[in-house]
Amino acid sequence: MNKFKKEITGGMGIALGVTLFLGIGPSAWGAMTGDPANGKKVFQGWCIQCHGVHGDGNGIAAPALMEKPANFTDPATWKMGDVAFFINVIKNGRKIMPGFWDTLKPQEVLDVLSYEKTFRKN
Repeated sequence: MNKFKKEITGGMGIALGVTLFLGIGPSAWGAMTGDPANGKKVFQGWCIQCHGVHGDGNGIAAPALMEKPANFTDPATWKMGDVAFFINVIKNGRKIMPGFWDTLKPQEVLDVLSYEKTFRKN
């Protein structure tokens, strides 16, 4: 619990932390933005093994998985849900993907999502 309190103290961290950890609705995310440059660093450290260098779900670990990881270049992926959906997936996991609620700080979750969006094709 101390880690939780530490992460959400001060400034925007309170709103962001409470939103992430208590699941406040998507409208609360409107004013919050991620930094894709920092998101790239986080992605390279935690996500690239499964989602791949190009975000296409073809990372080095992907062949060993029972289900292919999300392909961020596929427009259909982005139709699966809104910002809150994708934040929840990063935070809590989905299907074969583990959750990173205890690994990533709230701002890093936003940063990773912001970077993942750079792979999106129209």
